[in-house]
Amino acid sequence: MKQVKLRENHNVNQSAVVNLQNIFLLLLVVLGCFIFSSQALAQSAPAGQKKQIISVSGMALTSSTKQGGNGPSGSTILSQTEYIYAWPRVGIGLFFLYDMQGSAEKDTAYGPKLEVYWEPFFVEVGYALSVKRAYTDRTIADQTGNGMVMGVGARFKLGAAGGAGGGWIFQAAYKMRTFDIKKQDGVDLDEPIKQQDGYPLIGIGYEF
Repeated sequence: MKQVKLRENHNVNQSAVVNLQNIFLLLLVVLGCFIFSSQALAQSAPAGQKKQIISVSGMALTSSTKQGGNGPSGSTILSQTEYIYAWPRVGIGLFFLYDMQGSAEKDTAYGPKLEVYWEPFFVEVGYALSVKRAYTDRTIADQTGNGMVMGVGARFKLGAAGGAGGGWIFQAAYKMRTFDIKKQDGVDLDEPIKQQDGYPLIGIGYEF
C-alpha cells in the first residue's frame, strides 16, 4: 500500500511538471500568434521600435539543492548570456546559463524566453529545455533535467546611447529558477531532485 501511494505521489508530481510545461508552450504559441498577427503594424512602425539585444550578466550566488531533505549548498560564479528580439512591449529570445560551483561542479541550462516591457522595466519567463550538472569529484558523471527561469529587472542605456538608436546598455535583475533533475548518468532517478534558487544579476549588453 505504501509503495502504491509513493507511486501515486510521483505520478502527481510528474503530471504537475508536464502541465507547467504545457502552459508555457501554450503561452509561446499565443505570443507567436499575437506577434505574427501584428506584423503589418510592426512593419509600418519606426525602425527604432524594433531592436535586438545581446547581453551577459554575472553574480555571486548562495544556493541549496536537496533530495529527500538532504544535499549540499553553496555556489561560486553564475553567468547568463541572452539574445532578445524586442518589440515595444514584448520580446522573445534565447538564454544560456553557466554556473561554476568551484572546480567540482559545472551546471548549464539553455532554452527560449519571453519578456514583457514597461520601460525601463521588464518581466521575463524562460523554459530550460536542458539542464545539466556535471561533476568531477563523484562517482557519477552528470545529472540532467529541465525547468523554469523567471525574473524582473531593468535596462538603461549608457552614455551617449541614452537617446534613440542602439548602443551599450546596463541591466540589473532578480531571477528565480526551478530545475527538476530527473536522470543520473542517463538513468531515471527514483525521486527527482528539485533545485530552487533566487539570485541577483548585474551585467552589460548591446542593442542594435
